[in-house]
Amino acid sequence: MPHIVLDDQQAQIVSEITGYVEIRDRRGRHLGFVAHDFTDAEIQEAKRRAASNEPRYTTAQVLQHLESLESQ
Repeated sequence: MPHIVLDDQQAQIVSEITGYVEIRDRRGRHLGFVAHDFTDAEIQEAKRRAASNEPRYTTAQVLQHLESLESQ
């Protein structure tokens, strides 16, 4: 798996967070997030959603739907 080695300052920021850190390049372009441990509220919400009868969609289905919107 690819990995990135953080400098000491970056590692300290990531290790001290309790939520998310947004990752950006030097130009400020968003690259992603680093998540640190889920909160109890996030775990409960995930369990609620998993137990519900709400519709679920695969990534492929979502992308197909978005592509159909672009062609309209």
